[in-house]
Amino acid sequence: MDTNIKKKFAKVHLEIEHLDSKVKEKSGFLFFKSHVHTIKELLDSPHHQKIYAITEKIGDDVESWYKSGRLSKSEEETYFIERDSVDDELHRVNLSIEEREPTWWEVIKQPFTEFVEIVLDNLPKEFQRSVLVNFKRALLPFFKMPKFLK
Repeated sequence: MDTNIKKKFAKVHLEIEHLDSKVKEKSGFLFFKSHVHTIKELLDSPHHQKIYAITEKIGDDVESWYKSGRLSKSEEETYFIERDSVDDELHRVNLSIEEREPTWWEVIKQPFTEFVEIVLDNLPKEFQRSVLVNFKRALLPFFKMPKFLK
């Protein structure tokens, strides 16, 4: 059953790898590169949900095997080693997400994006749509639109 426990954790390690690969993913050209995924999107990603669901199921299985006397000492050790490994990997990936440096373009466009958001919040609702349409038409070629402008 040792290998069974390792196989179950292999799915978790795979989800962590997928999440890790998305942290530095960028789109754009030359100096106008932006991260594909925001920090919030990465921290709230489906990968996290899958990791928590799979590890919860593994924990339930191991607890059930333990209570029924079907868990050997080596299987128990394997479970704790794998669980600690997942915890360390996930902590490392989450830290790399939280500490990710913005691209040069993200730093440049952030104040502008915040200004546009403030202006739109202060416009009457009937003008917001026409301003957004014109804004998108004028600036769409230059950068990926923030979600609040879509």
